[in-house]
Amino acid sequence: MSIFDKFFTKFAYKFDKGYPDMNNDQDVLLLESLISEVIGEKFSLEEKKGDNESKIITQLVSKFPGKYNTMSDAIRIANKEGTNNDEFVKDIKSVIGNKVDIKVTPPNQSPNPSGKYFLFQFNHENNEIGILLASGGNKGNKFETIVANDLQTFIDGGEEFIYPSLIEDMIEEFKLTPTNFEIKEEGSRNQSRPLVFTPEGPVIGTPIKSDGDLQSIAETLTDLTLIVNNKPIYISLKFGSTLTFFNPGVKKIFTEEDIKSGEIKTENGIALLETFGIDNELFCRVFNEYKKDGTGTNFSQYHEVASADQEKLYNLLHSGIGHGYYMLKGTDSGKTDLFLVTEEYVKKAARPTSGVTIRYGGKGGTAKRIDIVFDTAVYRMTLNIRSKSKNIAPTNLMGDYKPI
Repeated sequence: MSIFDKFFTKFAYKFDKGYPDMNNDQDVLLLESLISEVIGEKFSLEEKKGDNESKIITQLVSKFPGKYNTMSDAIRIANKEGTNNDEFVKDIKSVIGNKVDIKVTPPNQSPNPSGKYFLFQFNHENNEIGILLASGGNKGNKFETIVANDLQTFIDGGEEFIYPSLIEDMIEEFKLTPTNFEIKEEGSRNQSRPLVFTPEGPVIGTPIKSDGDLQSIAETLTDLTLIVNNKPIYISLKFGSTLTFFNPGVKKIFTEEDIKSGEIKTENGIALLETFGIDNELFCRVFNEYKKDGTGTNFSQYHEVASADQEKLYNLLHSGIGHGYYMLKGTDSGKTDLFLVTEEYVKKAARPTSGVTIRYGGKGGTAKRIDIVFDTAVYRMTLNIRSKSKNIAPTNLMGDYKPI
């Protein structure tokens, strides 16, 4: 008698038909359980997890190579361009057919196994498929959309939110009811904030409105505006651990010609370097001696505490941070922090409380950037002048920071 005959003879009484009916779900579960007991580990008669999902994902990647990619987890698909849920549903249907019914489940909600990504479930060729649309695109934009969707759910009378505690806080803080406010997603406007040079030093400007007046900082920084009882509430959303207050261009003040000559000659360029206490010659050398393969000059030996103009540095940060709006911070862990940025807050956040360290070539000394590092009472600031292009000259001044 074979080992299989012995097995089924021993357990035949457990099955209604005297043998396992493979078309009966209860018989299949019982058979899996019995085999698991015998072999001492969990056994499943189903296909390996992810096999069916992997086939669909491969088709999606093949049809939309610029939008998606495969991942090590067979049920996840990499979202390279920040595709939204509705568009992803359309893409799935373009691959397997328009008649399929696709259920979308947010993170942290059963049966979604993920705490971060949306689950897309549907039946295809008699198989239950579950695909997670994983990371990709701008997380800040996704955060904005999810918060806006949660608020819309509140307006529509729903009670299931991705960020339930946050929505509860916003309802209380802004005195929201389902009928007294509307939502405007404005992050995609990505409004320009240029460097402006004044007698008090360089500051971050705001756009000019159609009526000729300067736009307020709150209007400029807003990513999500709530019109509550006909009055605007401006909310700036930030996502992640390292954040950016401002990102003005510097190509016109640090020209390619000046960099190659070894000396910044523009009046505004000199003014910005003096504000930070950056050596003009070393500044140009960082960009001229940079090598993509990392074999260029290592400037770590020149990292130093500089003689920055603390008052002008304060004015720059004060204008860059601004006030009169709410800051909403989100993280991958799901935690959020909502608070009003007041004049008192920005005074603390903008005032340097430490010396200013200049890192020529960045932290490692060989990058195409100069870091300006210092603390305030609220933040660890890492301003940096760097090139985002293939050209030699720097392109941007980044106002990066982390909460202390």
